[in-house]
Amino acid sequence: MTLGEKLRQVRKERDMTKQELSIALNVPKERIKLYEIGEEEPSEFYLSSFAQFFNILKDDLIQ
Repeated sequence: MTLGEKLRQVRKERDMTKQELSIALNVPKERIKLYEIGEEEPSEFYLSSFAQFFNILKDDLIQ
């Protein structure tokens, strides 16, 4: 499973839309879409932000 697929899975498990996640983390919704489809890789800062927000280990997203 790719990083984007894991990010999408975790977001959906929390019953969140891309819009809700974008507002919570102050990340453009379009950027989240690009992360989820694998067009872009999140920076270390955003990767840490996603992990902290979802209360999971960063390694769980990238492995």
